[in-house]
Amino acid sequence: MGLPLFWRAMKSEYDVLISFRTPDGFKVCGQYFLGKDRGFAESVFTGLIGREDIIDTAVLHLDLMETRDGLPIKIRSVSCKLSELCANCEYITKELFRVHAVERPN
Repeated sequence: MGLPLFWRAMKSEYDVLISFRTPDGFKVCGQYFLGKDRGFAESVFTGLIGREDIIDTAVLHLDLMETRDGLPIKIRSVSCKLSELCANCEYITKELFRVHAVERPN
């Protein structure tokens, strides 16, 4: 029978949010839109440098977010140092460029 029509019509979008700790909590300072392909989004996030076990004490972190029907859901988080953040931004940008500019179908 499958999913109801309204559920199938909802498409998820995936983003990586970059945040840093402030006295008032985390503040988002950057965002990468990864598109609508969950597999691609998860493969990009898996390639990031950092640790998933010290999110509460981290100064910088990246969150893989899914937005479905306007509602954001945090899927995974990774904390990192500034040097790792630089490498992660470079990696994400290369992956997006590869998918959208290099491997683009004719």
